[in-house]
Amino acid sequence: MEKKLTEKNLGFKLRKLREKKGVSQQTLAIDLGVSQSKISKIENGTEKITVPYFIEIFTYFSLSPDEMIEFLKEKVIN
Repeated sequence: MEKKLTEKNLGFKLRKLREKKGVSQQTLAIDLGVSQSKISKIENGTEKITVPYFIEIFTYFSLSPDEMIEFLKEKVIN
């Protein structure tokens, strides 16, 4: 059975993506013009992510729309 995509597991996936790309929370925050605590809250699932911000993150990591869809379809393992 697939897990539902929640803020918590979306944040977990975003953290894994950031780590895979070798980017720190602080660097991502500076580059996106937000606080490092905002990145942390999103990754921990305690702050909802808006669609424009979600797109901004994927643009930052140069992911195509198809890659974004695959990212969302991936099973959450935690």
